[in-house]
Amino acid sequence: MTTMSTDGTPTTNASLELEPQAVDAIERYWADRATGPSRKILIGATLAFAELGYHGASTRAIAARADMSPAAVYIHFASKVELFHHIALEGHKTSTGAFNEPAELVADPASKLRMGVASFATFNAEMNTFSRTIEYEMRLHHDQRFADVWRLRRGVEDHMRRILQAGVDEGVFRIADIEWMKILLLSNCIDIARWYRHESPHTPMALGFRYADLAMSLVGAVAP
Repeated sequence: MTTMSTDGTPTTNASLELEPQAVDAIERYWADRATGPSRKILIGATLAFAELGYHGASTRAIAARADMSPAAVYIHFASKVELFHHIALEGHKTSTGAFNEPAELVADPASKLRMGVASFATFNAEMNTFSRTIEYEMRLHHDQRFADVWRLRRGVEDHMRRILQAGVDEGVFRIADIEWMKILLLSNCIDIARWYRHESPHTPMALGFRYADLAMSLVGAVAP
């Protein structure tokens, strides 16, 4: 059944039950990046968006999870879209950095791919609920206010493309279609956030390096 949230957006009665480990991960994430009331709001909003979706998460729902009043939320963030933009931008800086930064630490294409995929996959497992939220809910936001977030997304795609092209040029990768391989590798890593559960026998790091091994197989390279 569809209802209207308090800020006039449609929502449903359904909500997603979050894993305690996922909640802890979100709280730790914002503890390193915000202080005081802003931190409480960012934690509450991230949890609300994760549970209810962007349209389902009213300002009242966000405030309740932050243990604050709706009026207090507006003191720090002028609107729900501004709040989500802050979460999405910080989240994408972290998620794209999880691929870009390790890949930049090594020189050859095979090592770049392996380290980038291992780190990116690990992030999407460790921060599964947070990653799922910023990935899925970003699909609703294509206007100019989110241009900086979309630049980050395009940037990691370009980085992956350059690595794959360099591997083909150097004869270490055998890829029929670089564009589709880029999509396959990145989307596989992102999809971990959808299905991974913290009670899994596979740790995020072990999963990350397993995905790195699979990536090396898919591009026709031998893992170093």
